[in-house]
Amino acid sequence: MNIKQIKKISTICEILNTCEIGKRIFKEYHKLIKLYLTIPVTTATAERTFSELNRLKNAIRSSMTQSRLNHCLLPHIYKEKLDEIDANQIMSKFISSNEKRQTFFGSML
Repeated sequence: MNIKQIKKISTICEILNTCEIGKRIFKEYHKLIKLYLTIPVTTATAERTFSELNRLKNAIRSSMTQSRLNHCLLPHIYKEKLDEIDANQIMSKFISSNEKRQTFFGSML
């Protein structure tokens, strides 16, 4: 393969993965490329979390404890996953698990 044909890091990984000799000879390079490929994902996650944290108002953030802030931030970050959850099913399960809840929330079932 000509060096000019290599345009992406994934091409280098494919070459190293298909060639066992390349894995043995370039063992440290193989580790370095694997590490390099994982860095953008972890950096993007941290940046996204930080930007979501900045969106919360300063007054709310300063009046909360760290654990409360974390609990409020998680649903905000993973709102796509929360949209998939059926709230009525969770309420029904919660209410039906206790007799006192059934008398208090009975009209919601």
